[in-house]
Amino acid sequence: MGILSRFINVVRANLNALLNRAEDPARMLDQTLIDMEAAYGKAKDHVARSIADEKRLSKSRQDQQGEVQRWEERAVRAVEQGDDELARQALRRKNEHARMAAQFQHEHGAHAANVERLKESLRELEAKIAELRRKKSLLVSKQRRAEAQDQIYRTIEGIEATGAIETISRMEHKIEEMSALADARHELSQEFSGDQLERRFAELDQRGDDVDGELLALKQRVQI
Repeated sequence: MGILSRFINVVRANLNALLNRAEDPARMLDQTLIDMEAAYGKAKDHVARSIADEKRLSKSRQDQQGEVQRWEERAVRAVEQGDDELARQALRRKNEHARMAAQFQHEHGAHAANVERLKESLRELEAKIAELRRKKSLLVSKQRRAEAQDQIYRTIEGIEATGAIETISRMEHKIEEMSALADARHELSQEFSGDQLERRFAELDQRGDDVDGELLALKQRVQI
């Protein structure tokens, strides 16, 4: 566990350093993936060596147990031959191997439990790397959208800061004044050009026609 913890701490320290330098998030993700994959590779090597040590411990335990069996058989042969002293020596050797077998058994059990914890941590690290790979494209897309929005806001702020909006408003007001002035000049031109007397009588005839028509319509409604 200590080995994997050190690797994870190194990755976390590198990530924090990148954050403190305000690096580009996409580059940070790439670098974090590289660091995590490197840490995973090293951790996997250490787990493999731990598994190899576990196998060696298991073999040593089996070898010692085999020696226990072998020296017990020799003690039995010595007893059968009536050589008690030789049997005692064989039993002492058997007990030495039994103690060694017990020590290897204890060490193997502790090492096997540690290997399982290392494997579990390795699987967790592998899952985190896979999750980061899956999230990378989504996070980069969010980053780009945020950058685009920020650029728009900066542009708007720049336009407001330079007074462009006020300039456009003044131009619009000026154009409206020019249009109104042109209309006024056209009206004056129409009013003071040609025979004014003829125009007035034409207008009078037009008003008369309108009144006569309205009177005729009123009479028709009354008769109904």
